[in-house]
Amino acid sequence: MQALDAWIDVNVIAPLVYQSEDEPEELGDDAIDNVKKAIKGKVLQSYRNGLATGAHQPAREPRKVYQR
Repeated sequence: MQALDAWIDVNVIAPLVYQSEDEPEELGDDAIDNVKKAIKGKVLQSYRNGLATGAHQPAREPRKVYQR
């Protein structure tokens, strides 16, 4: 989780908070697009890591059999 926090600080928080001085107060479209791309890339990386480990669907609960 510490690695995720560090990634968020660098790729999400910093681009949104620390804009260049020549940009207006409102967030630029480029900054927002870059943050979205970074998040999507991280999600895709996580998905691929899950596939690589052989993650699968959780087992379904067995059906209850009722006897009369």
